[in-house]
Amino acid sequence: MLKILLKKQMAEAFRGFFYDAKKNKARSHNATAIFILLYAFLMIVLVGGGLAVLGVELAPAMASVDLLWFYDALFAMIALGLGVFGSVFNTFAGLYQGKDNDLLLSLPIPVRYILFSRLIGVYLMGLMFSGVVLLPTWIVRLIFAPFTVAALFGGLIQIVLISILVFVLTCLLGWVVAKIASKLKNRSILSVLIALPLLALYFLFYFKGTDSLTAIIHNPETVDGAAIKGKAYPLYLIGQVGEGRVVPCLIVAAVILAAAFLTFLVLDRTFIKIATTPASESKKRYKETAAKMRPLHLTALLREVRRFTSNAGYMLNLGLGAVFAPVLGILAVVKGPAFAARMIDAGLPAGSIGMGLAGLFCIAAAMNCIAAPSVSLEGSGIDLIRSLPIPTKTVLLAKAENHILFTVPPVLIGSIIGVIGMREYISVASAIFVFVLPLVFCCFTAFYDLTLNLLMPNIHWTTEMTVIKQSAVILVAILSAPAIGMLLTGGGFALSLILPAVLVGLILTAPLILATVGLYFAVTIWGVRVFDELT
Repeated sequence: MLKILLKKQMAEAFRGFFYDAKKNKARSHNATAIFILLYAFLMIVLVGGGLAVLGVELAPAMASVDLLWFYDALFAMIALGLGVFGSVFNTFAGLYQGKDNDLLLSLPIPVRYILFSRLIGVYLMGLMFSGVVLLPTWIVRLIFAPFTVAALFGGLIQIVLISILVFVLTCLLGWVVAKIASKLKNRSILSVLIALPLLALYFLFYFKGTDSLTAIIHNPETVDGAAIKGKAYPLYLIGQVGEGRVVPCLIVAAVILAAAFLTFLVLDRTFIKIATTPASESKKRYKETAAKMRPLHLTALLREVRRFTSNAGYMLNLGLGAVFAPVLGILAVVKGPAFAARMIDAGLPAGSIGMGLAGLFCIAAAMNCIAAPSVSLEGSGIDLIRSLPIPTKTVLLAKAENHILFTVPPVLIGSIIGVIGMREYISVASAIFVFVLPLVFCCFTAFYDLTLNLLMPNIHWTTEMTVIKQSAVILVAILSAPAIGMLLTGGGFALSLILPAVLVGLILTAPLILATVGLYFAVTIWGVRVFDELT
């Protein structure tokens, strides 16, 4: 029975290779092989190969200052972060929120068998993500640094121990997420709140970590091993495991194995309760009130807002511009003045700084593609919406306005922060267009993305995520809208070198306004006919 459960768990984990959710049928053997090869290329060649190249530069540098334990500790931390980030959502969905939890628990199967099979799936997923970091960097260390038998076995022990630690942390985080989810009504908001900090940590590590690693490679003597040992002794011990030191191996193994055993005991006691606890539903006392009729336009808009906010994948994949715009404003405050001072010292006019900043906010706005799948998401319910006494024009405008609603406020906030932070280096005329140009661009992208979806609709889908992540219209919108924003950025920056800021702003804004008005009439005339003919 345990073997069958393990086989089922592995089939669920890698279901995407064998089943096409978009067409609702099994993939052909050739398609399956291609998907597996592409995934292997992504994980082994791009991720593992990229880290191996970094290891080739870092290993000799660390060996020259007798700090190879720092090399082992560094990649162990990278493996730990990637392992947890890559498998925590799989843990939450597969371990606690499995769709077949109730079915399996109703069968004469020991609960521990169910739990153990799912824990094995969690461990193997974490091992895959952490191993793709540790295995190639361990091989590189053995080749490009002095070879020792202790390092040979220490690296293998480190791979096993880090994979177990990833398992412990993902189970812990999955348990916390499941407990919170059981108390929340809107789980999509929870997913977004979890994903955004992880995404922020990724970008922080990418930008800060790249600079730090470059400095270490060129100046390895700047690494203060004694300070790391004193302030981060666990990190030092993990590095010593990679070196093959016996005592650190025993200490780290004892702690991690004890944590894994404790994790299993806690999960064994709480698995049934969490797996069978539905999301909380607030109890409401009935109170008789007079029903108020909303305007049709507002009703259609609220319908689009609810669709967007109820789908975490929709928000995370096509609404990140709402996060990046304020972040861009903060970056303008922190890094902008120094950059602007260098540009002005180089002879650039103040207007060019403002127009360049306006273009950057246009690029941030282009990262929102909320309207791009809005028509396709109607799916089989498109006949229902057409049967209601709501004009098709109102339905389509609500989709564009939903895009504007979640794009304009963040862009406006980011623009305000950016202008305040760089007020000494931006002229008044260009500061006006830091607000005007991105706001007009937000309206343009709303109707532009909606027009693309009317040109390439797909209402025959099995899951919403196929429309949100895999449709042709999303690919075109994600590539073309930022390209237009980049064109505005470059054009505004170049024109401001030879023309006044007011004239440059008008040259860029006027065509955008005309294009937006043209797309508005296209959507409300031609788009209405297209929408009414979809079936």
